[in-house]
Amino acid sequence: MKIKHRSKTTAEKRLRIMHTARRTISLLLLLLCAVPMFGGGVQALWVIPAAICIAMYEPCGFSMAAGVLAGLLIDLACSSHLGANAIFMVCFCTGAATLYAQVLRRTFLNFFWMVMLCTFGRAVCSYLFTAVLFQVEGQSVLWNTVLLPSALLTLFAAIPVYLLYLPGATWLRKRVKSMDAAAIHRH
Repeated sequence: MKIKHRSKTTAEKRLRIMHTARRTISLLLLLLCAVPMFGGGVQALWVIPAAICIAMYEPCGFSMAAGVLAGLLIDLACSSHLGANAIFMVCFCTGAATLYAQVLRRTFLNFFWMVMLCTFGRAVCSYLFTAVLFQVEGQSVLWNTVLLPSALLTLFAAIPVYLLYLPGATWLRKRVKSMDAAAIHRH
């Protein structure tokens, strides 16, 4: 028995193009945020707020992919074990995307709290694995001169990242919602 597939309507094709455009812009912003991290020294981890922005507006699966990419970029910029931050970021971005989908409103305050939790959670995990687990010398120096300043710089970097991401995400999201409503109304 042959199954007939219905062809996609013009509205469905436009909707798919808008979703692809929004996700492409999100990934480009994430990669753009990685550029300042490779300057050397203590840097803000710009990809953390970018990944949280993506988790705020995208579904869980895409947020997981953004979290893996952000974590790998952090690993490369910080010269840490490849995949360590990726595991943390994928877990955090998945949780954040779920919270935004179910509980949290998409406001700047909730975004800032998520960035703060992610940044300091990553710093604590890095400290525990580097200084405590492997018994590295100079534990307080690591926390006071590298991890804490980097976390504070990341919190300050969250403001411009949010302001860069917000206009494109809300404009494309409104366009997609109106296309959804138009496609449903036609059927």
